[in-house]
Amino acid sequence: MQEQNKVFNVSPTPEPSPQKDISQKARDLAEAFEILTHEAQGQLGPAIQMAFFIGDGLQRAATDTLFNAFMPQTWSPSRLLSTATGFVHQSARLSRLLVSGEAHLAWQELTNKVEVFALVKNLSSILKLPKGTFIPLDQLVEKAYRLSPYKALWAIEGVGHYYADQYWEAYGPPHNLLVETNAPVPKKSLLMLHAGMGLCFADRLIGNLTTESTPQEVDLVLERFVTLCKENSRPGYMGAALESLGIVTRDFYPDLFTIITQRFRIVAPEYAGFLWHGIGRAIYFSRKFFLPFLFSMWSDVSVEATTEEERLNAMAGLTWAFSLVNMCQASIVETAVRSYADGSALAEAFSNGVCSCVIMRNETTPDEPFVSAFSAHRPTETGVAKAWERLIAAPIEAGLQRYYPVLQKHHGLDQVFRYQNLAELTVRM
Repeated sequence: MQEQNKVFNVSPTPEPSPQKDISQKARDLAEAFEILTHEAQGQLGPAIQMAFFIGDGLQRAATDTLFNAFMPQTWSPSRLLSTATGFVHQSARLSRLLVSGEAHLAWQELTNKVEVFALVKNLSSILKLPKGTFIPLDQLVEKAYRLSPYKALWAIEGVGHYYADQYWEAYGPPHNLLVETNAPVPKKSLLMLHAGMGLCFADRLIGNLTTESTPQEVDLVLERFVTLCKENSRPGYMGAALESLGIVTRDFYPDLFTIITQRFRIVAPEYAGFLWHGIGRAIYFSRKFFLPFLFSMWSDVSVEATTEEERLNAMAGLTWAFSLVNMCQASIVETAVRSYADGSALAEAFSNGVCSCVIMRNETTPDEPFVSAFSAHRPTETGVAKAWERLIAAPIEAGLQRYYPVLQKHHGLDQVFRYQNLAELTVRM
């Protein structure tokens, strides 16, 4: 707990104004709660973690409002109007949830999230992996694919994390871990194996940093992370490993979020899109937004990202996770098209996230009926049906029929782990 205590020991600035002092204390307290929450979560068993995760989402939303009340700018006329509008929107969402019959969709989305969360947290138990035994990768992949196609995707990602972690524990930092000669596994498993491997690298390396680490120390860790991804990835898959840095940083090391995103822009600017795509994925699974409908996760993209490129990638990553989890219930995704995506300035990134996750899903679990059923879904409302066609159906058709074969042929499937114009990309290829 030594690192957590450091957060409270904030060096005083010379003669701070009362306004600055209150704001800083509120931020420090919020940051401390984040760190302590992560530490507490790590001490709990998988089943209790799940309950903690859901309950903490409600508490976090309430405390966020409390912290905002400490901010002097909250009481300015313009901010009061904004805050009141936020409460009105939140109340409207809750009213719609309770009155309009959407409660069953919210419950289904929560069930989907919990199922994925439980699968990741209990992978060893679900796959019946013996403790203290190093299991070859091909055997792990075979076990994962025995699960239902919907679950197998996350199981494969979990296997990538598990295998890389077990290897590191037994032999030290790996080299050429997933190259063909060392990883005789089906090609369809490679994208999510690389994503899982990246989770292992990010967690092991970022976990060595503290809030007192210097920019130079952070740079060395980020350079090491990129190097490990390069040294252990097959051609055309490294982006899947790189993206995991955003997931790990945002959801497990929030106290380091700012410095890591700042330094990554300097250390590896060419890969920044992968980082922010991962951050978007992490938003969907974060405690604050774990409960569907009650709080709008879509607005958080503009809060956390500071540039247009970051916002586009974060939105694509958020939509990717949202669509992937709820692909068997297209009506849940329809609610986002109705309430947010149609008319949004980030609608193109929303659409890209859906298209990209379908490409990745079809690669990992090919030709599954629930993917084609998702693509074929059509809302009954005329306006929503038109938006669905433009934002979902047409991009998916182009993705599977035009982009996917080109990306496969030219070893570029990892490019769906960041936002970009896939039509232009495949033409260049």
